[in-house]
Amino acid sequence: MTRVLMFTAILFYSAASSAHHGTAGQFDASQIINVAGVVTKIRFVNPHSYVYFNVTEKDGSVSEWRCEMRAATLLKRSGWTAEMFAPGTRIKIEGNPARREPHGCYVETIALDDGTIIDRYQQLESADKGNVQRDSRRPDGTPNLAGNWAAPQRLLTADQVRAFAAADPAGGMGMGPRPGGGPGGGPRYQQSDAGKAASAGYQREDNPRFHCMATNIFQDWTFDQHINRIEQSEDKIVLTYGFMDIVRTIHLDMDSHPSNIELSRAGHSIGHWDGDTLVVDTVGFEEGFLDTRQGVKHSTQLHVVERFSLSEDGNSLLRSYEGEDPLYLTAPFTGRDEIGVTEAEYDPYNCEDLTQEVVPGF
Repeated sequence: MTRVLMFTAILFYSAASSAHHGTAGQFDASQIINVAGVVTKIRFVNPHSYVYFNVTEKDGSVSEWRCEMRAATLLKRSGWTAEMFAPGTRIKIEGNPARREPHGCYVETIALDDGTIIDRYQQLESADKGNVQRDSRRPDGTPNLAGNWAAPQRLLTADQVRAFAAADPAGGMGMGPRPGGGPGGGPRYQQSDAGKAASAGYQREDNPRFHCMATNIFQDWTFDQHINRIEQSEDKIVLTYGFMDIVRTIHLDMDSHPSNIELSRAGHSIGHWDGDTLVVDTVGFEEGFLDTRQGVKHSTQLHVVERFSLSEDGNSLLRSYEGEDPLYLTAPFTGRDEIGVTEAEYDPYNCEDLTQEVVPGF
């Protein structure tokens, strides 16, 4: 987990600047504003929570403001509560102004009534416990994967985020090859002519996340450190993603895929145990994206093999995967990730995007 924490910190600004809708298009990170007012309501929702408050201007008039915070499930995991922003609470916010919303901002820090100053990514109370006591094996002798799992949280301060931004104005695009890249650090996805044609004309707003839709079974497993839930029985394992509510059923009692698969973002999965490693074979994907930065797409011919295994102490779940798409790719792609067991509660994502909400002055 230490390796994962280090890698997460290195990629922090990249992920923070591109999460869901990102910040560059909606907010002006080059400017810092300070605004104070009285809370009128709080919307604890995903992908972004918003605090609404009234600001009394110098001429005595009152302006209605709202400022964006992190996703509700992430705030809860860090010990934030809606009660912190009860109507009538006085707050002071330092943040970035909205580009198209005169009374909107992106929260960097919030000062509460009692003088406490909280960074956007601050962990007030950790719901993650080290060395969670759990049975490493089920009664049938197979590894016990059941429980709640999540990637380690980002714990950088607002000042550290600004430092990353100053060092990498491109928003992390120059961070170097990602895990699972091609040979010699080359492109991770090698597109065929058909794949390039399918990706042609891609625009940022084509990203499924911008429409409250899941992206793929790879990125969404760790995206933004949401809490995943695994349920396990003798004949199946169910993976419920904390981001965008992907639900995957891994059938352990099937040797082959049925012929009448209904295509979906999750696909159809069958699995078996190879010693202590769970091997999962998945097909039946609807056409979608492998890379939402470059618009790299996969076809319905995508075929993926994943391998899940527990660390020696049973508190980390390692996944490696290899995918191939004979229609859109000319070579397989690979990747790996690692998540940790947590006592934090799983919450359905229930995406409710307020980004384009009609508010006074919008």
